[in-house]
Amino acid sequence: MRIGLTGMSDKAPGMPVARSIKHGCPEMEIVAFGEPLDAGMYVSVDSSSVIEPFDIDAIVEISLRKGVSAIIPNTDDDVEAFSESKGVFDEHGIKLLIPKPNIVRLANDKLETYAYAKSNNVVMAETIRYSSNIDWEPPYFLKGDSRGVFHIRSKEEAFTISQYLGQMGERTIAQKYVDGEPYSVAGIVYNGNVLTLMIKKLKIAENGNTIFGVTVFDKHLINIVNDFVLNIGWKGPFEMEFIRNNGYHLIEINSRFPCWIDVGINAGLNLPAILAEILINDRFKNDKLYKTGIAFIKYIENIITDIDDIVSMDIVGDVEWKKSNI
Repeated sequence: MRIGLTGMSDKAPGMPVARSIKHGCPEMEIVAFGEPLDAGMYVSVDSSSVIEPFDIDAIVEISLRKGVSAIIPNTDDDVEAFSESKGVFDEHGIKLLIPKPNIVRLANDKLETYAYAKSNNVVMAETIRYSSNIDWEPPYFLKGDSRGVFHIRSKEEAFTISQYLGQMGERTIAQKYVDGEPYSVAGIVYNGNVLTLMIKKLKIAENGNTIFGVTVFDKHLINIVNDFVLNIGWKGPFEMEFIRNNGYHLIEINSRFPCWIDVGINAGLNLPAILAEILINDRFKNDKLYKTGIAFIKYIENIITDIDDIVSMDIVGDVEWKKSNI
């Protein structure tokens, strides 16, 4: 049984997803799709194949050759590309659990998310397209389509960041700052069932990444999340981020697991492993209970490997590991 994963760089959740699957489904083999210097191509996987971004034909060809039965895309851009090409995967019997393209775009496009939230009585931080005429007083946030979150403290900083995002081909979105406690809910939607794992963020980096967090539970927030994802017709993994201040304010929804998802291994709700079982074995473990008070701290680890492995990956573009490096 083989499952494919994308998003294997240190900035995407592919590695925590792989670690979770290896822990929950040790008999399952993982094929990583990425670039030669993606750290996740060398850790907790059984095979690694180099691909160009969004090269659906190559992913399908490699999957058929390597016996990959299903794929979990682990970046928002990958989810959008896979959703648009789902018919190709279906034709070749490769399983995906992802939303329809219009639903993915609603999540990835923060302006669409805001418009939907506003029209459906979901409280969300005000989100607009940025222009140099914006009359907001800092602090607020600027976001690109796929290039992170920038905490703006001055109008000069906003102009510089917007220029940078424009040069990168990104649209610049402005979102008002909401003071309060940050929370994140990860989950899976499958056949009308929603499984969720919730954390409170205790320390956040400047780029928006969670450095320190702990599993918590709030039935009210879970109800907000469940109503949102079921009403828009979501399928597969997701993350929703909130600020708590006299109620919960939605910040954004992401169409994949977050990088902290492996905290579920110790919390007792291993969502990537549950998703892998759904995709590969058509088994759904409807276990909604998890332990609160399980904390995690994000850290950076060097990947140590033989230079021949990296050279082989770069030149040959394909490595079958003799055993998983877990």
